[in-house]
Amino acid sequence: MKEISAKWVGVIIGSATVTGFVLGLLIAGVFNIFPRAQAEEQDTVTTLGPSESSFATVVAQVLPAVVNISSSRKVVVPGIPFDDPFFKEFAEKFFGEVPREQTRYSLGSGVIFRPDGYILTNDHVVAGAEDITVTLEDGRGFKGKDVKLIGRDPHTDLAVLKVRTAKDLPVAKLGDSDSIRVGDWAIAIGNPFGLEGTVTVGVVSAKGRSNLLLPSRQRYQNFIQTDAAINPGNSGGPLCNINGEVIGLNTVISSPSGTNIGIGFAVPINMAKEVARQLITKGKVQRGYLGVYPQELDADMRKGLGLKGAYGVLIADVVPGTPADRAGLRSGDVIVVFDGQKVGDVEDFRERVAATPPGKTVAIKIWRGGKEMGLNVKLEELPEEAAASGQPPPREASFGLVVRSLSASERASQNLSAGVLVEDVQPGSAAERAGIRPGDVILKIDGRSVKNQGEFYKIAGELKSSKKEVVLVQIYRQGRRFFVTLYLE
Repeated sequence: MKEISAKWVGVIIGSATVTGFVLGLLIAGVFNIFPRAQAEEQDTVTTLGPSESSFATVVAQVLPAVVNISSSRKVVVPGIPFDDPFFKEFAEKFFGEVPREQTRYSLGSGVIFRPDGYILTNDHVVAGAEDITVTLEDGRGFKGKDVKLIGRDPHTDLAVLKVRTAKDLPVAKLGDSDSIRVGDWAIAIGNPFGLEGTVTVGVVSAKGRSNLLLPSRQRYQNFIQTDAAINPGNSGGPLCNINGEVIGLNTVISSPSGTNIGIGFAVPINMAKEVARQLITKGKVQRGYLGVYPQELDADMRKGLGLKGAYGVLIADVVPGTPADRAGLRSGDVIVVFDGQKVGDVEDFRERVAATPPGKTVAIKIWRGGKEMGLNVKLEELPEEAAASGQPPPREASFGLVVRSLSASERASQNLSAGVLVEDVQPGSAAERAGIRPGDVILKIDGRSVKNQGEFYKIAGELKSSKKEVVLVQIYRQGRRFFVTLYLE
């Protein structure tokens, strides 16, 4: 899979969020990505055939199945950031009681893929929603008990809704995202900034984009990149080919301004189809679990191990009592083949493991002690408390933060030698009051460099037992470094 190379990376989630106090769009994140360019020489000029002469035909086929999704939820926000009664009394005297609950609204898109009312969209469009309204292109609306959230999968940023309908609804045909080519036409349809039925056209700019630093928990990344204009509100809407088939769901954009600059990303429809199938039939997505901590191999490591070929992942550690442990895998082994296919990199390996049905016995080949050997391993279901396949289970939040280590490719793309990625910030926590957000990279705490997840929790534990009341935390966000003040709880 291709990786992003960049000086700084962030994400604009393609749905728009508004609070009860602020009318407008909450746009979080920035990317600056310099994708690999591929060029091919062509000696002849190819003219468009009759089926390719007009995008209007595609729009006529797909637009009736594109929906507008609006949702709302109550959130707890921090009030007075001090426990001192004086400050509380002072604030309430001059400003009144400080509210601790707000209503946030989210706007996005979706696509009907079954005539009985099933809709695909992005998880971040409906996550935590208490009320969801679905509006069709012809003006029909569904809300309240007529809209049901079938299931969510934050790891792929996908969700399935179902509207109650007495008659069949228009549907979009789902295509085959594996068959698309770089340079193929790409047509995005959705509701950017609430502008229903907006159509933009571009091409497939790249395939297999991964290792984007996302503020959401989207761990399985295999994005289609396109220059078709995508803006906040497009999230969950279809990306189509010239035949009117859905090849992806528009999900995120990269932009220093918060609006389209020609770099957008869509979840491949083949991934979405499998997630939707499991959400509808099981109510959740089951993924395979091996129980190892994979690590990228660089040229020096390969040389030291005597490993030939630019493939394989190094096992940094094995979780006790897991399928990997029972199969005899060890720290220092290199997995070169998984279920009959060569392993490209850590991201590729995670997806392979996750896509394997729990209970299946898989043949793997490893490199150990200068020679190749084979093992069989029976995978289990990925535990709820575990992170994505191959990642350690998340630790208990410290200061209201849940973090993970940066991969080697993530560090390289940001030109960082250390740091941990913030995956979650608990509402009302010390971290939230300090202004730390999901997607931030923590570089230093109290002047101490944070190299990985384990070191973060070690430093946090030491600070909790110290007498310090406040520390400085260095943050990397959107290509710049700055400090925030963190009050220890």
